[in-house]
Amino acid sequence: MRPINFLFLLIFFSANIFGHGGVTRVSILKEAELRLFVADNLDSTLVTIDFPSGEIINRVSTPPSIMTLQIGGKNNYIFAMRGRDTDQDLVSIIDTGYDNLSQNFRQPFVLRTLPMDTPGGGRNNGGHVMATVNGFNAVLTEGNGEIVVFETDTFDGFSDLKTKTYNLASPDHYHYQEGEKFLYIGHLFGGFVQILDKDTGEEYGRINNCPRLHGMGRDHDTGRLFFSCMREVVVVGTRGKERAKEVSRIVYPDSGRSCAAFLEGRDRVRWCYTEGIIPQLYRLDASNEEYQFQILKVEPSIRQQVTKDGKYLMILTREGSLSLHDGYDGSFIRNIKLSDTFEGQWNEDVGKAILPDIVSQNGIAYVSLTHEGRVAVIDLEAGEVKRYIDTGGFPTRMVLLSKDELN
Repeated sequence: MRPINFLFLLIFFSANIFGHGGVTRVSILKEAELRLFVADNLDSTLVTIDFPSGEIINRVSTPPSIMTLQIGGKNNYIFAMRGRDTDQDLVSIIDTGYDNLSQNFRQPFVLRTLPMDTPGGGRNNGGHVMATVNGFNAVLTEGNGEIVVFETDTFDGFSDLKTKTYNLASPDHYHYQEGEKFLYIGHLFGGFVQILDKDTGEEYGRINNCPRLHGMGRDHDTGRLFFSCMREVVVVGTRGKERAKEVSRIVYPDSGRSCAAFLEGRDRVRWCYTEGIIPQLYRLDASNEEYQFQILKVEPSIRQQVTKDGKYLMILTREGSLSLHDGYDGSFIRNIKLSDTFEGQWNEDVGKAILPDIVSQNGIAYVSLTHEGRVAVIDLEAGEVKRYIDTGGFPTRMVLLSKDELN
């Protein structure tokens, strides 16, 4: 019998016991010009698509169901907020995956999910940018009537979140704007604009007599704010002698309609529309301070948006076409067929998002076709669909992150 080599056995067993040694790490960073985030309200996931490849990178699971999707934290974070069709209200903070050092993208992931009482309230209606207070991201909690300010630019999964809370007049559905000195909060059911000191949170005043306040906009040149009431729009000043005061009121040219949201067109023109399947929009030229609305007749439309430069007004019709109009005067340019007809009712409530969304960058528009489970990519200048990306499910809200905006 040959003698046992104990040194050999020691080396053999040591290699198996301690076999999980150092390995070469492989980078998962990928180059991309754009990253598109799409909320799927069928399975409560956030779908990530990179361009120009059009590749679906991953799906991040979020608690049901997303009502609001906005970008914040110097464009490094996505905030996904719940609707009211669940018994728990949450806000998920998602890392976009952008790596500042390499200027490339990793896969996004959820940093943390926070319980909040009916979160909502954006910088502008239908916008994709988080509300802010003094440069910090903020959430308006409609269930308990607060503004919760995250006093940090960086989020992670471990550190305590330093927050500052402002009390609002009452729980309500809010329409929020930040001014130079004050915060302006429109109360839907309360029918007034509450004005808070931006530093202390103390109430400075209120502008009343605005029943069923729903929708708001802003003229950046004058700083004036537009709050939509049931019968008229209240214009509120934010600078100089007119700060925190009612400047004027704009009467709607017809009865029974109001501005649920404002869109920024070209050369200080604002487009506004009500909710549901609508046959018209209002045009407001903010450069003419004798404010008045004009009516733009359109095909029955289900979603409206403008390009970032205000060049084009984009209207998604019920028939499934993207109707392209001039962003200044509203003149019709062309129809681009995208999908089958949107059948049935498309009246969205606060339960969860069901409507399609439109975002754009550098002459390319992206439209979530909720009823077909895919995203259309459209060349606006050429007037044609470049491609479809099948996401499956029920794609609704979207946020578009451009690499140019991060560098």
